[in-house]
Order: sequence, then structure tokens, then C-alpha cells
Amino acid sequence: MVAIEMLVLPSVRWGNLAALTIFSMEAGLVFLTTLYLQNVLHFGPLAAGLVFGVPGLASVAAGVVAGRIIARRGAHTVLLVALLVQGGLTAPMILLGTQPVWLWLLIPALFAGFFGHITAVVAATVTATSEVPDSHKGLATGLVTTSQRAAVTVGIPLLGAVMTIPADLLAGIHLALAADVLLTLTAVVLIRAGLRRRVPAELFSSDPPR
Repeated sequence: MVAIEMLVLPSVRWGNLAALTIFSMEAGLVFLTTLYLQNVLHFGPLAAGLVFGVPGLASVAAGVVAGRIIARRGAHTVLLVALLVQGGLTAPMILLGTQPVWLWLLIPALFAGFFGHITAVVAATVTATSEVPDSHKGLATGLVTTSQRAAVTVGIPLLGAVMTIPADLLAGIHLALAADVLLTLTAVVLIRAGLRRRVPAELFSSDPPR
């Protein structure tokens, strides 16, 4: 069981909320984008995969530089900005239409959004674990991993359910993308407020939970 004192730390609590938001919304976004490419633009699996390939390079780049950015700017600041990038760059995709010409908007938005996503993942992990005593690091890391796995199973059904509200598929994708943006930006506001709190160190036990 998770020790209560672990959840007392705002960094643990809000770092895990960030992980839930990051992974659930990005998993849902990839699902919606795949539907758009295959069912609206009628791309085959190979062509759809190639569309994801270019933005995927941003994920690689983010994985390389995220640590340096965090070291320079701080995990909390980077987390909030990266989440804003992930959510904010989803917003233009609400304009996507039925013609392949809209790839000029989709690919750059995915590229920047993927960079923000991976950077946010690293920053959330650092946020949720860096202020925890060494004796609790394993538990803190396990909590983040659990949050990530749970989020992936939640994001697709959640945004998929929103997508089914309109009868038209493209309108449903637009609505689900808007929900993605709204939920992400709401999480940014909550996380920013939550991370401002500080808990006295003496409230946290030096002994690992049993």
C-alpha cells in the first residue's frame, strides 16, 4: 500500500496527475489522428504511419535535450510549459478538414506537440520523484509508472466516447480534440496551483513504507 505521507508531498501528488494527463491525452490524440488519416483522408496504414514518422523525430530530439532544459529551467517550470505545448498544439488540429492539403497543419502541430509531450514526460517524472527521500525513491518511481499505464487505458475510451457524440466522424474528432485541449489546460492550472504548496520536511518519515 502507498504510505499516506508519500501523498502529502505536492510534488508527488501533482507530478502523478501530470503523468495521468500527459499519457491519457496523448494516447487519445494518436487514436483520433489515426482515425482522421484512415477514415477521413482514407490513407492506408503505411501512409498513415509515414505521417507519424516525421513528428516522431521530435520525440527523439526531446528525449535528448529534455534533461538539459530541466537542469537549466527547473522541472516544475518545464513541466507546465511542456504541457501547454502539448495541449496548445492540439488546438489547431480542430480546424482539420477533409482534404489532404490539411497535412500542412497536421504534421507541424504533431511535431511540436510530440516534442512537448516527451519533454513533459521527463519533467513529470522528475517532479514526482526528485523531492522524495532516497529511501522512498523506488515507491515514487513505481507510482509514476502506474499512473502512466493507467492513463493509456483511460485516454482512448474517454476521447473516443466524446467523439461519438456527433453523428459525423470529422465533427466528432473535432469535439474530442477540443476536449483534449480543455482537459490539458485545466490540468496545467491545477498543477501550477498545487505545486506552489510546500510541506515541512518533518512531516515525511525517513523510514521507507512497509
